[in-house]
Amino acid sequence: MTSDDLKHNLLLFRRMDILSLLLHVVLLGIGVLFIRGAGLEVGGVMSEMWQRQLLWIGAGTVIYLGCALFDYRWLGRYAWMPYLGGLCILVLLLLLNRSINSSRSWLVIPGFGMLQPSELMKPVVLLFMCWVYTHPTLRHSQIPPLLVLLAILGPPLLLILLQPDYGTALVYMPFAFMLLFVNGLKWRHIMLSALAALLLLPIGFSSLRPHQQDRLKVFLEVPSHFALAAVSPLLSNARRERLVEAQRTFFLKADGKPFDNWNAQQSLLAVGSGGFMGKGYLKGTQYVLGYLPKTVAPTDFIFSVIAEEVGFVGSACVVCLLICLILCICRTAILATDELGTFLAIGIASIFATHTFINIGMTIQAAPIIGIPLPFVSYGGSFMFGSMMLAGLGQSVHMRRGLAEET
Repeated sequence: MTSDDLKHNLLLFRRMDILSLLLHVVLLGIGVLFIRGAGLEVGGVMSEMWQRQLLWIGAGTVIYLGCALFDYRWLGRYAWMPYLGGLCILVLLLLLNRSINSSRSWLVIPGFGMLQPSELMKPVVLLFMCWVYTHPTLRHSQIPPLLVLLAILGPPLLLILLQPDYGTALVYMPFAFMLLFVNGLKWRHIMLSALAALLLLPIGFSSLRPHQQDRLKVFLEVPSHFALAAVSPLLSNARRERLVEAQRTFFLKADGKPFDNWNAQQSLLAVGSGGFMGKGYLKGTQYVLGYLPKTVAPTDFIFSVIAEEVGFVGSACVVCLLICLILCICRTAILATDELGTFLAIGIASIFATHTFINIGMTIQAAPIIGIPLPFVSYGGSFMFGSMMLAGLGQSVHMRRGLAEET
């Protein structure tokens, strides 16, 4: 690296979004703190999880700096290569037919551990899609943006659904929709798409596995009771009894037993038991006693651990930090001087917002339990790498606002 290159890089890093960087650091610190706390209380293998999380953060920092250092426009130009490579890996996972946790989503790497390629594909698909959408050839063609979306998003989405990993596949949809929206998708197309999705819901529900159907039933049970109570005064006694019986039958398993809503109930109890100020750090009980399963406490339900120990005040602070981070990325989208930067930042904000909403919603029964981690807080290497890649791309856009394209 020449002295001119060094000066150029230093100039770029002075233009970083410092607030966004600080929010990343604080959220990462909160994650390590509570993963460590959960591990110390439970003991065993979990006591070492926070150390592995630090390793993931260290490796993720290298990814973050690399994505920020390279011009996102240059990265977008060559995004087709990791996109095709990622598709090959997803196909390989299906061919290997090695199931872990009832899903063929994991690639076992000797000396490293397990890697989930679908998490790394999110920033790759987003970058490639943004580059294609903003390419002059497409912008001046008559090809409908929806066809472009299906051509790019369809292959990885289908492969992820075949694993099956419906939770990760679901995260791809909001950022794809947002890109269509900012690309000029008409409201009538939005309404038609929403109507088609509603009509296809019964087919989609019937294609799910029994345990996945149970997760959706956990989410739908309370709203269905409220809806039935609201319309009951308008119904005859016979109609009301038929609806009550249909509701009772729907919320039973195929063998006639009630479905398992243990995780949802225990998560809600953990959040509620924290009260306003919480029980105190290292004083949580739901995950220590095993009511909230120890295997998911540091990952999908880390917010429940936080809410139990620091209460409403502490958990609200975490929510505010995540909202501020998403708003920082939205500000980057506004400041970007080209469409690629704007689209990329909007997509990144959509992914983080989707993860935040679903993960926190899972803990309070406001969203179905589909295994979505909390950005920068939940334990996990694959998701950490994907999140740091997205954050680095966002910084790359922010650092180059108003600058000419690098060669």
